[in-house]
Amino acid sequence: MEAILQFLMNNIASGAIGHYISKGLGKIDKDLPALIEGNADISEIENIVSKKSLENDIMKLADEVKNKIKNANTGNVINFTGGTNEGIVANKVEIKTIKNNVTIAAPHGTIASSLMHRNYSKYLIDRYHEFKKADVGKDKMNYAVFYGAIKREFGAKWDMIPLERFSELSSFIQRRIDNTILGKNKKSNNVKRYSSIDEYTAKHG
Repeated sequence: MEAILQFLMNNIASGAIGHYISKGLGKIDKDLPALIEGNADISEIENIVSKKSLENDIMKLADEVKNKIKNANTGNVINFTGGTNEGIVANKVEIKTIKNNVTIAAPHGTIASSLMHRNYSKYLIDRYHEFKKADVGKDKMNYAVFYGAIKREFGAKWDMIPLERFSELSSFIQRRIDNTILGKNKKSNNVKRYSSIDEYTAKHG
């Protein structure tokens, strides 16, 4: 399931195919598009898929996407053999070098363009999920809600937010951590809830 989810994540930003994936995920479960587009951890998404028994629907969607990609690459092609000639007749022939991984540079000036800022932001998001899970329990945890809250607050996916608003994003997430039940308890007892970006960078480089 991890490989299938990774395949969908890799293709959701690809034009018409990406739109098809997003729409298909929404039909399976309304929370899935936000998780996939928000680059949530695979383990988080797997937990939701398993909990809601969505494995078959996800695999079916992945197969449909693979077929669409295949058809898009091989449409309008006729192979012929016989006599003194053999070859291919097509409206358009493209010869491509297939690569297993295609890396697209993050837009300049976004949090995603700075590895340090991206990693710290994701650390805070994961930290919030840990605290929230302690509040509501694993079975009631919905990871997509917080990704949606960030997008509503800042008007963009968490790692597509302008780098100049990084401090705002950090403060927003930290406040949300502090406002959980566990966060309030730790704060009242003067217990650390999260590392600062300087502490995080010193530890992780």
